[in-house]
Amino acid sequence: MSWTQENGYWRRPLDCHDKLFKSIAAAGAPLGREHWVMVHWLQLSFPSATEPIVQEQRLRSAWSALRCRHPDVALTLHEDEKRYEPLVDDHDLQRWTAATFHVETEVRSADELFSRHLKIAPSAHATCHWIPASSELAIVSSHWRWDGRGVTMMLHSFMDLLGSNPSLSSSLPSSLATAGAEAKYLVPTLDTIIGAPTVPKEELERKADELLAPFMDGSPAIGLPVAPAVPGDTVRTAIVFPRAVTTAVLEACRARGIRLAAALHASIVLETARYYKPVEETAKADVAPKYKSWAAFDLRRYCPPPFNGEAHAASLRMVALPLIADPTASWSELASTFQACYSQSLAPPDSDILFVRVPYVEKATAMLGSAPPTTEPNLSNLGVLDNYFQRRYGDVEVRDAALAVQMLSAQLYVHTWRWDEQMRVSICYNEAFYEEQFVRGWLEGLKANLLENLGIDNSDITN
Repeated sequence: MSWTQENGYWRRPLDCHDKLFKSIAAAGAPLGREHWVMVHWLQLSFPSATEPIVQEQRLRSAWSALRCRHPDVALTLHEDEKRYEPLVDDHDLQRWTAATFHVETEVRSADELFSRHLKIAPSAHATCHWIPASSELAIVSSHWRWDGRGVTMMLHSFMDLLGSNPSLSSSLPSSLATAGAEAKYLVPTLDTIIGAPTVPKEELERKADELLAPFMDGSPAIGLPVAPAVPGDTVRTAIVFPRAVTTAVLEACRARGIRLAAALHASIVLETARYYKPVEETAKADVAPKYKSWAAFDLRRYCPPPFNGEAHAASLRMVALPLIADPTASWSELASTFQACYSQSLAPPDSDILFVRVPYVEKATAMLGSAPPTTEPNLSNLGVLDNYFQRRYGDVEVRDAALAVQMLSAQLYVHTWRWDEQMRVSICYNEAFYEEQFVRGWLEGLKANLLENLGIDNSDITN
């Protein structure tokens, strides 16, 4: 599934990951919306003497340069393929930049842009938004273009261009001798990188069925109580763990031999179970309810260089594996179960998931397309963002970072990351299904549950 040139544009067939995220986005089409639109932003600080117009020009220039370094920002999705139309000349690049770079003078923050002004991805291409009121720079895209770590690396690449090239030129860089040469940087699919499996297709299909079997056992899934509603705006709420508390949490996890994601997910299950109320039909069933969700894994670490780095940021290099647990288990039992899941190696020969993932993702896509809606909170751990971003790029300082996704379902999408030695837990939710007070209460309960089960007395810790 490599890129081929045809009739003046480049094309490649959709792989299993593209099809999955395409179907997720399309779930909102009947409402004129798009599920899981991604927004990732940084808060920046320019030197005090830099005029606002110069700031905008520098940001615009960096966005133009990013198109040439990562042409996937401008690829488009079609029924069975992704396409890229190469640049014709400098004027073509300038026209593209004018259409996709926006100065948002009517909004006060990236959160407001995300919550009140985004219903669908604002362009067939990725877009860049500068918010002068809050000094925030955001990249917006459909999820079928890249995953969370991918867009994080894209923002780093943008900042690298911004800091290393303070000139105001929006012309083709000298590294590209001719317009259209940027197409050589188009990212191949994961299938192209790792090659064809040696295991018979029937065996891969069987293993894919085994992976998904826990979802098909007839047991109900626990979730949060919601009433039927037409989806409205997505909003975000978050809490920040002070440095001393974050340090205590990490030390407690290390002492217990568990990862932060395993500990946090155990608390998510218990806090969700507190609110769960089975419907009458479920209560009568002779099958105990379970927590049914997914654990996300970054596959870049299993790719050889340079496919594991920034050059291939604009890609889908993740897989979500079933995460099933007994919600009546103790916190320690849940954390142990989740630790076994999160700590597993997906590298051959430890695992054949890199090859099983193709029929597995295809079957999961079909299953999700026909499955009833669920309301369990879902967790995605982005790790330590300080490992992806520098604090300073040239004369520009990075002060904060955040990521969010548009939610049309009745789930809470929980993101966690660390920045400046502080753990952040952020929740994106649709306000048609939840009131802010409820979500804040659930989030504070999650924090309290985590600290209690890690043996941390927050009142004894000072920042």
